[in-house]
Amino acid sequence: MITLFLAYFADLSIVIPTIIAIIRRGYFNTDIYKLIGIYGFLTLLRNAVTLIMNQLGVYNIYIYNWHNLLEFILIAIIYKIAVKNHYFKYLAIGGILIVICTAFLDYNTLLNSKTKDFNQFSYNVSGFIAIVFILFYFYQLLKSLHVPNLTRYPLFWFSAGALLYYAGTIFSYIFIETTFNSTIELRQQYWMIDAVLSIVFSVFLCFSIWYMKPEKTV
Repeated sequence: MITLFLAYFADLSIVIPTIIAIIRRGYFNTDIYKLIGIYGFLTLLRNAVTLIMNQLGVYNIYIYNWHNLLEFILIAIIYKIAVKNHYFKYLAIGGILIVICTAFLDYNTLLNSKTKDFNQFSYNVSGFIAIVFILFYFYQLLKSLHVPNLTRYPLFWFSAGALLYYAGTIFSYIFIETTFNSTIELRQQYWMIDAVLSIVFSVFLCFSIWYMKPEKTV
């Protein structure tokens, strides 16, 4: 019962940052802000579509697999722009290619609309690379000290939320995948962790959008 409640609450939690984004739509005037907005919209779209499909009894796992791939590409592009390092741009492009290739190693989970399996490789690989990108960004942020107040910086909130989500889910996902054959309860525990972290990410996304200001550069 608790797992089901958290799952629905997590799906609906993205509605709040979406409402804030609509109210403050005039502030999405930089590439990074626009990409954050697209990231939130894709999550809202995934949650809405999979919720409807679930109520209709239609397979929806492949939607999650595609969303995981697309959201990582957005993450990579965001930090490709944000990190002012010539070599990091190649790292970001390389990361995108690696995740796409590893995702299609298990192509059936992407191309088969009736699949019951999550992609075996993309969640782990994309999560790990996303964590590396975010930590690299935080390192640059602390090193340059060009942001006087981090708590009012949109990308800081987005990055902090993304780091908590990816770091929290990747290790629990790996644990579940390696022990799932022994007990189904562990899989339910993973979904509870994922749901809680999704809610936390949505809260951080609210702050990220709220602190967006009309400026020419980030």
